[in-house]
Amino acid sequence: MDEYGSGLDLVKLRSLSGKISEKAQKEIRENLKEDLVNIVLEEDLKTRFLERGRKVTEQSKRVIGHWVKKGIVEAEQTKENGWFYFNHTESIWIDIVTMLRQFGLSLDIIKSIRTQLFHEDVEEFSLINYALMHSVLKEPYLMLVDENGKINLLTTSVYSEQITDAVLPPHIVFNFFHLAKQLYPNNNFNLGSNKSLEGNLNTSELKLLYYIRTGDFTEIKIRLKDGNISLFEGEKHISNPDSIMHIINEKSYQDIEIKTENGKIVHITSTEKIKFK
Repeated sequence: MDEYGSGLDLVKLRSLSGKISEKAQKEIRENLKEDLVNIVLEEDLKTRFLERGRKVTEQSKRVIGHWVKKGIVEAEQTKENGWFYFNHTESIWIDIVTMLRQFGLSLDIIKSIRTQLFHEDVEEFSLINYALMHSVLKEPYLMLVDENGKINLLTTSVYSEQITDAVLPPHIVFNFFHLAKQLYPNNNFNLGSNKSLEGNLNTSELKLLYYIRTGDFTEIKIRLKDGNISLFEGEKHISNPDSIMHIINEKSYQDIEIKTENGKIVHITSTEKIKFK
């Protein structure tokens, strides 16, 4: 017989969640360093997170529409064909919602999880974007979800310590590194993964590292001024565009090349130009 009697005492197990929460909050406070905060709040990257596009999901248009109506998901719906468009953050959130539903959590509980993840103590600085950015640039974050919808965010290293040192209460684990891989299928996350290197990078260099690791661009050029990055040019190919005007209006500085065949657009190349501070 173990310390819990003949079986697991779930009440005692759940009492441990308070200690995990304290550990998670302490780690987040320690990780909220100026360089990463500046990256999350960086105007160009905020704009990139807000870019809207269509997303392939396991859910039907009817289900997505229901989630939007219930406030579970935020989306923009076109009048022409009724397709829903999501920004990068919502795309990740939809993957989370889909898995939470598979685990049987109610929409009310899922909505409370959204409130926790999207909460902004600082304007435009939400936990979900912070966890994603930290996972791409530094160390993967995990989100622990209990049966009542309470969440805790821990890095993989701290989580492994908790598994070793304590009996954790029942929970679901989401890995933001895995979610980021789905968001950026052409990622180069293994490049420049040296932690000591990251600690010596300034905001501009971290920003460039983000562009390189996410793999959105097929070609990248940078210009230096006095040894610092002054201009970034990234080229990417856009297939099956839904709206030329949407692409044109999406970025302030870009060159667009359009190729047609038999009166139809077959290829679009966009070269974004971003000035570094």
